[in-house]
Amino acid sequence: MKIGLSCTVWAGGERAGHLDGIGTYSRALWGGLNDLTQQTGDQLIPYAFGRDLPHMACGTPRQLAERFPVHALLSGILKLPLANSRAIAGEVELFHATDHHIPRIAGVPTVATVMDVIPMLHPEWIKNDLRSLKSWLFKTAIRKADHIITISEYSKQDMVEHLGIAPSRISVTPLGVEPVYFKRIDAAHKQAVLDKHGLKPGFFLFVGTLQPRKNLPRILQAFKQLPATVRQEHPLVIVGRDGWNNEELLPQLAALQQQGEGRWLSYLPQDEVMALLQSAAALTFPSLYEGFGLPVIEAFAAQCPVLASNSTSVPEVAGEASWAVDPYDVDSISSAMQALLEQDALREEKVRLGLERAHQYTWKECARQTLEIYRQVRG
Repeated sequence: MKIGLSCTVWAGGERAGHLDGIGTYSRALWGGLNDLTQQTGDQLIPYAFGRDLPHMACGTPRQLAERFPVHALLSGILKLPLANSRAIAGEVELFHATDHHIPRIAGVPTVATVMDVIPMLHPEWIKNDLRSLKSWLFKTAIRKADHIITISEYSKQDMVEHLGIAPSRISVTPLGVEPVYFKRIDAAHKQAVLDKHGLKPGFFLFVGTLQPRKNLPRILQAFKQLPATVRQEHPLVIVGRDGWNNEELLPQLAALQQQGEGRWLSYLPQDEVMALLQSAAALTFPSLYEGFGLPVIEAFAAQCPVLASNSTSVPEVAGEASWAVDPYDVDSISSAMQALLEQDALREEKVRLGLERAHQYTWKECARQTLEIYRQVRG
């Protein structure tokens, strides 16, 4: 079987120098499928929207169209397929849109990975520009897909309930952990990273793009409720790019730094993030909504304690291995931060449980399940 695999977000991340969750998924899925197809005889062909597409691990993607927004409008409103549908149909037997850039291709069955339906359920959390139109176009594209892959049972139920999609049209393939997260960082390198950023072990760590659903304002409030001595000894370290709707948050981060109680390090390369994970008192992840929560199992693999939400998909992923908190309750978050500093035996037990859970999530298995879905769709 010849399979077209889209990698628009991955390509954009390569060009920008950093990958978000969707880009990481697309790259890891390509790697897992590439290993499998060498055994099965299937063929993968990369595609993407955009101009001057970069050369990546999959090669240079073939162009779907120059601009996805134009295709999304023509597809959603006028029901028009890609202009080069005939050429694509001559090259592939099935197309997998691994990100939210879902094309309409005449004559080719399409599988679409949809991580979550946040744009429909919580439009207030996404970027302000044309969000109502974007949400409608996204919903239309999802419903048009022949089959949907999502990443948790929670996300699947959201699609059934809020989009009216039949459960039989949705498959769940949990994400995986890159093997590098399990490797212990050399002590000298770890210390070099800490020295570079003026840190010592034992800080609270947040990793992710600064955006409303990541719940940073409540994390800051919870942190401020800790005793001053604890805040000085265990500062709050934020690793993530500025996203959107952070007008009130950024001054708070600046004040945190001025008080000597935290740092905002913006984007860091993966090796530095792993060094921080292996030096932190805990990953602080009380997100308001996650389709999966990949940072949780990455922290588990790094043997970093995790404080995480007790809602949406996170309990499905974390099990009993995290300190579960109500993400809307500042007192719940603050109490857990204090408890994980004090409860040494429980912390060690949760780290052990987390490592066991992390080993259950592999990109190899994600790819195996995905290839099986392709075969089902093709009949």
